[in-house]
Amino acid sequence: MEHLANALTDKLIDWKIINSEDRDLYAYGFWQGGIYIFNYASVFLIGLLFGMLWQSVVFILSYGLIRPVAGGYHARTQRNCYLFSVLLIVIVLSMLKWFPLSSIVCILVLLFSGAVIFILAPVEDENKPLDETEQMVYRHRSRIVLSVLSALTLLFLVTGLVPIANNITLSLLVSAIMLILGIIKNKRGRKTEY
Repeated sequence: MEHLANALTDKLIDWKIINSEDRDLYAYGFWQGGIYIFNYASVFLIGLLFGMLWQSVVFILSYGLIRPVAGGYHARTQRNCYLFSVLLIVIVLSMLKWFPLSSIVCILVLLFSGAVIFILAPVEDENKPLDETEQMVYRHRSRIVLSVLSALTLLFLVTGLVPIANNITLSLLVSAIMLILGIIKNKRGRKTEY
């Protein structure tokens, strides 16, 4: 992926589309963009293999809304992040397929996840520390996204679209678990510093 990003950047410099002084910035951007495309393509492929394409799309959209503002656990390497993400989507789709939540359980999981996210978010990572202002901004944003996703979940439950409600609820549950794991990782990291 990195080789492809560098080659594309070099071609754009050769064609005088970008300045050579901006090479590192563009190469990094192409590399990150390629990783995002590869990750999303993997999610869609897994969704297709499970026969659950729309479920994988709903999960990645709802999880993709809450995760960046709530924070939480981050793997130490891109490879581990990718493997963890693949495992995560397989677990979620398996739960949706073979262990769907009843409306009552969905509401209970929603309440638990919502409480965890409301209280803990945002959880910073050692690679993405947050200053006091960023903490306030991300806390506010995470609560807005949580409110919207919770309202959508309840709307889907009331209108009988329980599978969609289950999907959003699981995205919030995964986010809550990532917050808890992030706090554990941060505490362990601080202990090793001393």
